[in-house]
Amino acid sequence: MPSWVRRFLPSAFTLGNLYLGILAIVLVVSGEHWRYASFVIIVGMFFDGLDGRLARMLDVSSSFGKELDSLADVITFGVAPAVLLIYLRPESALYHVAAVVFAFCGAIRLARFNTQLSLLKGHFTGLPIPAAGGLAATATLYFYQVPWGLLPAVYFGLAALMVSRVPYPDFKGVRLPQSQVVLALTIVGTVIVLWFARSFVFVPLVLYALFGLGWHRALWRRLPVAWKIRYEKQKAARLKRRLEKRARRVK
Repeated sequence: MPSWVRRFLPSAFTLGNLYLGILAIVLVVSGEHWRYASFVIIVGMFFDGLDGRLARMLDVSSSFGKELDSLADVITFGVAPAVLLIYLRPESALYHVAAVVFAFCGAIRLARFNTQLSLLKGHFTGLPIPAAGGLAATATLYFYQVPWGLLPAVYFGLAALMVSRVPYPDFKGVRLPQSQVVLALTIVGTVIVLWFARSFVFVPLVLYALFGLGWHRALWRRLPVAWKIRYEKQKAARLKRRLEKRARRVK
């Protein structure tokens, strides 16, 4: 594979993710095909998962790619789901507030991801915005089957999880097929499966979001002791810095 292709390929998926975010917004604004917007956002999740893995597999990871990925994510998984929620009830102030808070927390989540280290190796701090955006988008498919106040509550809950300190597994250890043909077939096959199962993607996303909430209770005991010690040390260091900053303000 030529070197310029290796450098550009991960960014191509990132830009594809950005395009899907724009397409989702257009589908919502058109009014007739808003349900397809959720599928487009889910495909954007898949593209978002590919670009970083491709960069690591091809050994072309860079800060440029990381920043570009964040800019694409805030559109596809922050703005697009927010526009989708507002479209469903444009006259409702609650829907507007929930959408705006969701988008704001998504942007804050990305800014924190780019500037701070994760508390635990192999885990994100807070619910990743692609998972939150995908869950929010698929939840809108049940708009006519649930009470009118449930969707804003879901958006508020996801916003809180994004800016929380709850750890979530990052699955970066999952590797892509080395064969280019197998990789291409995997991508096409996954998009097809997502199309037919787009309503059911909601279930694993809910389980992933709830996974973090049960972290300390169900999974903390299974963590290696070294991870627990590291987590507690970093937690104590954060508390110490916070107290020092508060003390300087008092002076």
